[in-house]
Amino acid sequence: MKKNSKLRALLTAVVMVLPLAFGFVGNGVQAAEKDTQTVTLHKMAYDEMPEPTTPNTGDEMDFGGKPLAGAVFTAYDVTKEYWETYDTTEGTDGAKTDAAQARVLALTSLTGTSYEFAATDTNGEATLELPKKATDNDGKLRNAIYLFKETKSPAGVVQSKSIPFVLGLPIYNDKTDTEKEVVHVYPKNETEDLTLGFTKYGVEEDGKTNDFLAGAEFILKDKATGKYYTTETGKFTASEATASKIASDEKGKVTVTGLVLNPGTYEFYEVDSSVSTSKEQDVDAEEIFHYAKNPMVTATVDTDMNVTYNYYDLEGNLVENATGDAKAYNYKVPAPTKEASDHDVDTDQVFNFEITQLIPTDIADYTTFALVDTFDSKLQLVSTTEADLLSEIKASMTTEMAELVSGVTIDAANNTFTVNFDLEKVKANAGETISFKVQMSVKDGATWGGEIKNDITFDNNFHDKKDSDSVKTYGKKFLKIDADSKNPLAKAEFNVLNPEDKLLGTNADGKQVWGTKGDAGFTPLVVKSGEDGTFSVSGLAKTDAAGNDITYRLKEITAPDGYALAETPFDFVADDGTATLNINNKHKGSLPSTGGKGIVAFVAVGVVAIAGAGLYFMKGRKHIEG
Repeated sequence: MKKNSKLRALLTAVVMVLPLAFGFVGNGVQAAEKDTQTVTLHKMAYDEMPEPTTPNTGDEMDFGGKPLAGAVFTAYDVTKEYWETYDTTEGTDGAKTDAAQARVLALTSLTGTSYEFAATDTNGEATLELPKKATDNDGKLRNAIYLFKETKSPAGVVQSKSIPFVLGLPIYNDKTDTEKEVVHVYPKNETEDLTLGFTKYGVEEDGKTNDFLAGAEFILKDKATGKYYTTETGKFTASEATASKIASDEKGKVTVTGLVLNPGTYEFYEVDSSVSTSKEQDVDAEEIFHYAKNPMVTATVDTDMNVTYNYYDLEGNLVENATGDAKAYNYKVPAPTKEASDHDVDTDQVFNFEITQLIPTDIADYTTFALVDTFDSKLQLVSTTEADLLSEIKASMTTEMAELVSGVTIDAANNTFTVNFDLEKVKANAGETISFKVQMSVKDGATWGGEIKNDITFDNNFHDKKDSDSVKTYGKKFLKIDADSKNPLAKAEFNVLNPEDKLLGTNADGKQVWGTKGDAGFTPLVVKSGEDGTFSVSGLAKTDAAGNDITYRLKEITAPDGYALAETPFDFVADDGTATLNINNKHKGSLPSTGGKGIVAFVAVGVVAIAGAGLYFMKGRKHIEG
């Protein structure tokens, strides 16, 4: 029994010692415990941030949302600043803690050691070992305090909703002094899908009327990466050549939806389309619009996913940081106009072509601005030298507009002249109208009734625009004939008179004019019938300023041999040569020569014979009666 009692006592002693022995070993392990604590961040994304009703406990928790990959956090050591404020603040632990946290959250310059977490993975997680202790301003070892900041956010994150937070290590299990193996922290972010877009307008030639422009095309670029948006991936992964084209709809809307974006700048570049081009192309310039500025619209996304736009207004002024509907304008080149002062003219009659050109609203985008006049070979300039033509043009303009003209060039071989302008001065007069006149006349020999055209071209760097006007001149064909036999008569001579009794003729310079005999240098025109009786008058206007036919008169001044001179002039209206007017002459008949016996002698003989016969018969009757 004694042996058994001794054995039990020995076993009891051993059992009592073992815990001490193991405790000693355990204390040895504790002495070598980690200087760091594991911190795991769980980055969660929300369409709308949840109310912060449940605080982090350091344990794994469920706050809803979805994991957000790609976030990078940096933990800044703010131990010194924290404890300095804590130690100098009066009051309870809660008050001291609040003051210390407020200070470190307000820090703008962070000079302490920093620790960067790897980007959160597809589970939204990132883990790092952080030191549990750090020195304060007095060199004392204190609990380490860290300020956590999200230093890189994934695309689409509203960064203002990612608030910096303070974490003090070590973190213990609830109601114990046992440290947590892993500290779980759940920073949250609100994400937002964005829509970028604007409204496209087409500006007509007058520079004022505008309406939605459908069918204009754009590509969208991420300025930071240089990549372009593609609808295949919904991301910015394309090159400029493979970028998706985004067309404006019937309301002019250019829209890209469902974009998950990083803060940054996104640029809409317009590309050539069926409705708008950037330069002269083989298109119908009457219907095409043009653009010059690219990027056309710029969208800026800030860290809170707010979008602002830079764009150009109707007058081409840059609008910056607009928060409302952005706009973009395309323009038509305004066409010039050309108008003759008289469309129905005489040969050598001087008349004006008036040329007008509206200065475009978007003139600031023009690099070429000139007016090129191309005239028919049957037209001629009155001012034939460049100096004279320049003076003539400027004299017909207002003083302000005349200052815009820089010079004139004449290409006589190609029947053109060009009016050049000082482009910088023109740009200062957007929306104004240039107007000037040029004197011309029709050369002799122009086809009767045919259009004698004059074109004006607005030469510019987008789409050349043209206008044209024409004049006509007429004449009249005649046939001189015998009034009875209808045979043609040659060598009849005529003058032509207008309704004011002016004679058609030439002046000292050989130009066709209407004048009066005796006028200095004036020579009346004499037209003569040929051997076939035909003759004509050319270079006459058909109608007057009111559009009424002009009645001319053909006055015979020399009749054909053996024919009586017509006392009454022949009225006619000029035409295109399709009708011939017959001019009749009466033959004079036959009369005796002056001084001959003629018929008088025969009449006298007859009278004597009749008288003798009468006497004879009277005598015979008396004889019979007697």
